[in-house]
Amino acid sequence: MKSQWSIVNSQWYNKWLYFLAFCLLPFGSKAAAPVYFKTIAKTSADLFINTTNDIFLLQKGMLERYNSDGTFFQNYGSIYINEHTDIISVNGFKTILFSPDFGKIIQLDNRLRELDVIDAYNLGTYIITCVGTSYDNNYLWLFDAGSQRLIKLDKDHTPIFTSNTLSMLIGNKINPRQIIESGIMLYLVDHKNGIYIFDNQGNYIKNIPIENARNVKVIDNKIYYTKDSSIYSYDNLTFSETRYTQTPDLKNIQIGKTIICGVNKDGFTEIWKF
Repeated sequence: MKSQWSIVNSQWYNKWLYFLAFCLLPFGSKAAAPVYFKTIAKTSADLFINTTNDIFLLQKGMLERYNSDGTFFQNYGSIYINEHTDIISVNGFKTILFSPDFGKIIQLDNRLRELDVIDAYNLGTYIITCVGTSYDNNYLWLFDAGSQRLIKLDKDHTPIFTSNTLSMLIGNKINPRQIIESGIMLYLVDHKNGIYIFDNQGNYIKNIPIENARNVKVIDNKIYYTKDSSIYSYDNLTFSETRYTQTPDLKNIQIGKTIICGVNKDGFTEIWKF
């Protein structure tokens, strides 16, 4: 399959290049079926796979890092980590966590050493419910549920942009669970109302009414996400949704170069290889 993708977010390039080669094999092909490899017998509130196939698990008070074979080799502990903490971004240089219960944004280096802890409550009268990063991880996007506005912070945590009231632009209140910057576009993922697309100045463009889209990634004109134990894409040019392949019966499915991870019915993390 030929591709002329212009990869906006370089940290996802290798991950999705390998994964899509797997996904686009014909249905029914034995090579396309992921094979169970191992279970990490620890419960996790959230998980993430970075571009080198490292697996990050969140437990109460702890972020743990495993290699693709499920071998533990690093961790980071904090009183601000609980079952509601989200892993916002993990690239080769920085890991970002958001703990909404404490209003803390935690930035770690590539060895899980603490670089910074931002207190969102000190940034202003915000009710921060969602955090995202710029494509290069140098800036932070915040969503203030109280004012229904987007706020962009620079490296010094200074607000450098505040949008208009999004609910006024859209016509209803939104509750995004992901903020993704791709090129000059922002994608706000609302599990109930779909994916809202804005430009990076907060101007509303459109809504894609896809309910329950999880683990959303954006590459060129396509939006990739998991839903109902399958991988899907939505083409912004043809307005079509494609289901690529069925995945194991897991929750919070994450995709790596050569692995799929997710949480099984016992709350443990399973590793599947393809």
